[in-house]
Amino acid sequence: MKFIFGLTVLLVAVFVNEISVSSGTSQPVCGYKNAEDEMIFLKYFPYTKKGEEYVDFGKDGICLKKVTCSETFTNQIEECKTFPVTCENKKKYNGVFPACCVKC
Repeated sequence: MKFIFGLTVLLVAVFVNEISVSSGTSQPVCGYKNAEDEMIFLKYFPYTKKGEEYVDFGKDGICLKKVTCSETFTNQIEECKTFPVTCENKKKYNGVFPACCVKC
């Protein structure tokens, strides 16, 4: 009987320790406040060496900037004003950004 009680106490202690260890470690993220004043959290994936991307759209449907979480967990921000996008040349850009910087 003492053996079963001791084994139960040991299992409970291990289980509680596992919960505290798993919930105590969190992955670092990048934080970005968008145009609508909402906090957006982006992850960086070390195995693929790629950061999560977020395209910030204004209320008019035109995007303002693209934010990427970097390896050092800082935001890399690309703004529309740095890209010479017009209605005539927007098809040459691959993906959503920066083609979304103009509305035609």
